[in-house]
Amino acid sequence: MPKPILFIHPDPKLIRLYEPHLQRYFAFDSAYDGLSGLRKIRLIKPGLVVSEVDLPKLSGLSLLKFVRSNPSYIHIPFLFLTKNPDPTQALNFGANDWLPRKSTSPSQLIDKIYYHLQQSYAI
Repeated sequence: MPKPILFIHPDPKLIRLYEPHLQRYFAFDSAYDGLSGLRKIRLIKPGLVVSEVDLPKLSGLSLLKFVRSNPSYIHIPFLFLTKNPDPTQALNFGANDWLPRKSTSPSQLIDKIYYHLQQSYAI
């Protein structure tokens, strides 16, 4: 069975907006804060993470640092879908992509997920 996409965002409405679209193509799991996201990364070892930068309890950047510093998780593609207007810090920390939340449709997110999953399988 394919590894799930882990969607981490503090807004349940946003998760509910994207969830039915993503579930058509991928196994799906979600978390509402960074600490829960970290637990799920350790537990399910997702195929890809989509996260907000500004998360309660543990920031998206801290999650990314954990993923990039741990040999068990370093291969997991990490995308930010965020209201944060500056992608520089996220990309410098090793994010695979940065998507502006307001202008990214579910179909655009799905395209990005497919692209990054294909890239991770090619390595």
